[in-house]
Amino acid sequence: MDHLTLSLAVGAAAGVLDVIPMLAQKLPFRSCLSAFAVYLFAAVLVFHSDLPYLPWWADGMAVTVMISLPVVMTFTGRDRKAIPIVLANALLLGFLIGVAERYLA
Repeated sequence: MDHLTLSLAVGAAAGVLDVIPMLAQKLPFRSCLSAFAVYLFAAVLVFHSDLPYLPWWADGMAVTVMISLPVVMTFTGRDRKAIPIVLANALLLGFLIGVAERYLA
């Protein structure tokens, strides 16, 4: 499997892991699709970048948090209790994407 295909597969798996609890809460389809796309594209970026001065395990976390920040900024007015959940998901799934990139690529 080439590098791009592997990054898309890992991103799709991370996106599904994030969307499953959202579907259980019956959140809107657009929100689920947005969360899936964030992790799909975050995995591609993690697999094809190397941030300087960060260890390998922190690359995925940094990229996913940076990509999730615009989503978090949309919550500042209405649903503030979702902010820590979104950031925790970004850290956890970013770490898992980084681990997958380290050991699968």
